[in-house]
Amino acid sequence: MPIPINILTGFLGSGKTLLLKDLLKEMSGKKKIAVLMNEIGEISIDAKLLEGFSTKVFELNDGCICCSVNEDFVTVLDEVATKASPDLIVIETTGVANPMNIIYSIINPIFVIDAVITTIDAKNFLQMKDELDVAEDQLDAADVVVITKDDLATTSELTCVEEYVRAHRPNATVFFRHSLDLSLLFGVAYPRTLDLDLAPLHSDHSGAHNHHHHFEHEGVEAFRFASNDVFELTRLQSALESLPKSVWRLKGVVHLEGQASALILNFAYGRYTLEDYSGMSPSRCDLIFIGKQIRSIQQELIAHLKTASVLSEASQTSS
Repeated sequence: MPIPINILTGFLGSGKTLLLKDLLKEMSGKKKIAVLMNEIGEISIDAKLLEGFSTKVFELNDGCICCSVNEDFVTVLDEVATKASPDLIVIETTGVANPMNIIYSIINPIFVIDAVITTIDAKNFLQMKDELDVAEDQLDAADVVVITKDDLATTSELTCVEEYVRAHRPNATVFFRHSLDLSLLFGVAYPRTLDLDLAPLHSDHSGAHNHHHHFEHEGVEAFRFASNDVFELTRLQSALESLPKSVWRLKGVVHLEGQASALILNFAYGRYTLEDYSGMSPSRCDLIFIGKQIRSIQQELIAHLKTASVLSEASQTSS
């Protein structure tokens, strides 16, 4: 029997990794799941969130899986099948990935695409689709749509998003995250509705690369900030809450004053979480900023964050 593959896609901060984390928790001991993750930047923050689960995580970092439809991607996918012998493979794309090239590149008979699952952020999707075409491209690819943050959205926001999704992708199965039974989502083999005649040429890697990376021309930028800063919690919260709206995502590892272990910081559109992290990090602070044309204000953003540093406080006291 071929190994089923779920492609999990969705725009930045729409809850892909949290959904995957809940799946692994729910399926623990029931189904053997292997995960292939791709992230923006040089550090694997989302993969860290999956640590502690009895699953094998394979990573393709600092690039995009969708434009790496070449020997690297094929090799890693074969490695997933060989090393993990899974019942199900979940491929999580970056938040700015158009999954179409992945869909049409999985031609090995030992695999079958079970479904493309797209997460749609009820609070931010309608705005983000106007900012970047790729948000709508991800919806176009969906066999299943999961509307996330439905517990945070207003009734009006939920109605508008649901109406848009159902009108734009009428053949997709739609779920709301807050009431979702995960056993109905992964490994179910929903009807595929994509037109195979529209597939891009698999051999034309440069064409696939240019197709995917149109988002770079739309102003999506990322940069890494690593330092030995330790943060004071209240001031860090204030700094996060006052970040400019052009910063869509901020994620990584931080240390707080008075705490021995590191925390994983996950920020999206003004909301953030801090989770315990028992792993190793080369720096006390190691973060990826992602947003709209943010490299031009990179130093200002770093300076803004460093106002919450204990080192910054000590420097001000001594002066």
